[in-house]
Amino acid sequence: MHAVTVTDGDLRWTEHPDPVPGGRDLLVAVRAAGLNGADMLQRRGLYAAPADAPADIPGLELAGEVVACGAGVEDFAIGDRVMAVVGGGGQAELAVVHERTALRVPAGLSWPEAGGFAEVFTTAHDALFTQCGLTTGEHLVVHGAAGGVGVAGVQLGLLAGARVTATVRNPALRDP
Repeated sequence: MHAVTVTDGDLRWTEHPDPVPGGRDLLVAVRAAGLNGADMLQRRGLYAAPADAPADIPGLELAGEVVACGAGVEDFAIGDRVMAVVGGGGQAELAVVHERTALRVPAGLSWPEAGGFAEVFTTAHDALFTQCGLTTGEHLVVHGAAGGVGVAGVQLGLLAGARVTATVRNPALRDP
């Protein structure tokens, strides 16, 4: 398979061995992958992938089609459309995903939409509801609302019934 590879601060499209799913892992043919702040830090040598993730292939979120399953997989099958959060390795033609971190891609969601969904919405959801306990009627201020997590935070806040104020640095991205 080919993958985006971080080499001395540069990104290259290089050949890698195909990953092999074990246990409860899915092998996913990646159709889209998000580009997150951690990916940019990894390129600069400031973010180390977790021990169980490829050290030189960025990508914390992806979407694609299951092409193989480990022997212990219970909830997915070959051909399923999935999106997932991974520790790294998402910017490749193939990626191994543990089934507990995979979600089915809803009908109507495109590959690019699904590829940029899992990490940013998981992060925003955790911040708003697990960490802050956001409830209906509260006022939520989202700084950096032009980025992935910020956009997700605005959407989740509105869905929760909060009054949302969003800030962005770039004047071109502000409402008139």
